[in-house]
Amino acid sequence: MGQGQRIRRLKISAQSRLHLTLLAMHNGKYRINGGLGFAIADPSCELTFSSASDFSIDDQRAIPLVGNELERLIRLLQTEQQRHDFPITAEIAINGNMRPHSGFGSGSAISLACLEALHWLNGSIPTPEELIAASGRGRTSGVGIHSYFSGGCVFDLGRAADNNAHAPSHQATASRPLLLDQLPMPDWEIGICIPLSIAHKSQADERAFFERTCPLPAEAVYETLYHSLFGLYAAIRDVDRATFCHALRAVQACAWKKAERLEYGAALIEIEQALYANGAEAVGMSSLGPSLFFLADNVTEIVNQMRLAHPHCEWLLTRPANHGRVLTDA
Repeated sequence: MGQGQRIRRLKISAQSRLHLTLLAMHNGKYRINGGLGFAIADPSCELTFSSASDFSIDDQRAIPLVGNELERLIRLLQTEQQRHDFPITAEIAINGNMRPHSGFGSGSAISLACLEALHWLNGSIPTPEELIAASGRGRTSGVGIHSYFSGGCVFDLGRAADNNAHAPSHQATASRPLLLDQLPMPDWEIGICIPLSIAHKSQADERAFFERTCPLPAEAVYETLYHSLFGLYAAIRDVDRATFCHALRAVQACAWKKAERLEYGAALIEIEQALYANGAEAVGMSSLGPSLFFLADNVTEIVNQMRLAHPHCEWLLTRPANHGRVLTDA
């Protein structure tokens, strides 16, 4: 695709991200929020865009976006179209196994992909910064917005404290988080568990969770930050899976991640215990879940065993993705 060339059809393949934990969820004087996470190859989302005279979205995934979510996405695109006076809109088809509201960052990935495609269909080549600003995403953590473009591991320091309440990314209106580092993720095999019998959290549920959980005590935040910076981040830099696993287990018991996990009660704990019983070295929950991920010497074997013992879950094998979304002519 040439620079500035208007095209009629475009395909964007976007990968998921695992969000390990949010960080400064207290009333700090310096910065709040921030996070650590990384892109993974599967589950993924494939979006196809065609030039059209009006916006339409056909979400063909097993669990599609619901009516008000589709409406918000179309309003987002209409706003961008009007801002740039674009003559072309888009018919959008969404496919793939990246489920919404399951902890994979599908909201950020789909919003960014749709905005990027709208520009390409109109012969405009946007910068990542322009798309991120237009999307309104990444106000709580920059993991999803940065991994969309270039994959890998993302560590951000949140936004400057401004007396605004903690809020999920889709609701926050403050400035974007400050990126500390983005680096390649070691090529570790990872198992994914998507519990199909556990109801996911809606955006309203997520807002309510933030309201009743934040702010955390400062001491609880310091503990999370220690395990995240000196444990998870350092282990990624050192390509030290054993230390990464140790720190990942520690983070699950820290105040923020513990509160997220308690939202699902015994049903999630049962799956986690079964994973450890079958040989997992560390089990984490991505974002507000309910999806789990785990590392082990024998990930494939554990996944095969769990598919038989827990058929009410979707089980996937994946690896980190050290590249961003892929654009191709459809």
